[in-house]
Amino acid sequence: MQQYKRKAYRKTKAKHSALRIIIRDIILFGIALNVFALFHHVLPRKMQPVDASIYATPTPGPTALSTPVNSPDPLAATPEPVAASAPGDFSAAFPTADTGTNALYSYQTDAVRIAINRVQENSVTYFVADIYLKNIDALKTAFAKGKYGKNIYDFPLTTATENSAVFAVTGDYYSARSQGIVVRNGTLYRDVPNTDVCVLYNDGELKTYDSANFNLSDAMARGIWQAWSFGPPLLDENGGKLSEFNSTLTDRHPRSAIGYYAPGHYCFVIVDGRQKGYSIGMNLTELSALFENLGCKQAYNFDGGATAVMMFQGNVINQPYKGGRESGDIIFFN
Repeated sequence: MQQYKRKAYRKTKAKHSALRIIIRDIILFGIALNVFALFHHVLPRKMQPVDASIYATPTPGPTALSTPVNSPDPLAATPEPVAASAPGDFSAAFPTADTGTNALYSYQTDAVRIAINRVQENSVTYFVADIYLKNIDALKTAFAKGKYGKNIYDFPLTTATENSAVFAVTGDYYSARSQGIVVRNGTLYRDVPNTDVCVLYNDGELKTYDSANFNLSDAMARGIWQAWSFGPPLLDENGGKLSEFNSTLTDRHPRSAIGYYAPGHYCFVIVDGRQKGYSIGMNLTELSALFENLGCKQAYNFDGGATAVMMFQGNVINQPYKGGRESGDIIFFN
């Protein structure tokens, strides 16, 4: 009997020993699993370096914009400025000789040639600035107070002085409106068309469009250097004068306009007006005929009236109506 008890005790002890081993193994496995989770998911790990070439900055290409859509608040919908492609070079056609030998005012450098003359005829006084550029980036624009936005104005001579301009004229008075294409020095600021557009492309060509036939995406893809919104265009597609215009301001007024001969060759005209005994101004038909006589292929009317100002070497050289007024922008050379 005693022997039977000893055998039963040994069997029970063996069972308990096996159970302890199983429990110990489970505990050890649980500890190992927790340690693995700690190192794999919680503690920070040292990362291997990544080939930098994978994240190399890509070379930018031309950006094509979608056709703009009018919105209730165009300024709020203004896109991020989009840079156009590189400006063009007109060295081959740039005059080697002085173009201002007999001019009233002249400025001649290796980058730009400016010759300005005053003409007085038929009770009208106007100024013509004939300009050659070696590179399109010599034709610059500037905003009043150095800021883009609506209702930002300053006297044109102040803006010209702040930009060290040798020659300058007033532009399209963009800041009085919340619509109209605005591209300045290759950057798109506003993409809401509402009137005739004048585009100076990077390749030097100047073209005019009515708002219905202007495609901003196509123009940006080609490369815009400047774009203004005022008008109307003053010549037909063959450089001929016009008799009908998309404008209500067709009577005699002070005028400001740009003319285009060829890439790198342009002219600016300022007509004084509303001053009996000095200058009565021009109507659009007369202004159109003037640009045809000058031999321009394209021409475009800017904001006139008291805005029309021409400046040279720190002085206003025309006689603006009522002394002129503040404006939102200028076109200049230095």
